[in-house]
Amino acid sequence: MLSGKDAAVLTQNFLEQQASHEGTGFALVEGVRAQVRGDFSFDCQSAAYLRDGDLRDIAAGTDYLRVDGHTGECRLLGAVESAGLDPF
Repeated sequence: MLSGKDAAVLTQNFLEQQASHEGTGFALVEGVRAQVRGDFSFDCQSAAYLRDGDLRDIAAGTDYLRVDGHTGECRLLGAVESAGLDPF
């Protein structure tokens, strides 16, 4: 079973390597995470928005990122799936 710290590291690596594209980097939203039934959920947003707070940089449509607490598999959840889970 992963710790919350290990899950956060996996999540940040996933965002840097797989979820960021076309010059848009993503980062974890500080302090917005939850553990539900062994899985970890994190909120992410564009790094530029988190850094500067400029609404022009906000990543619309980004949702939660889920880490499987047993396998470490990371995946972005879609809007419908995120709304149904309400992990926060």
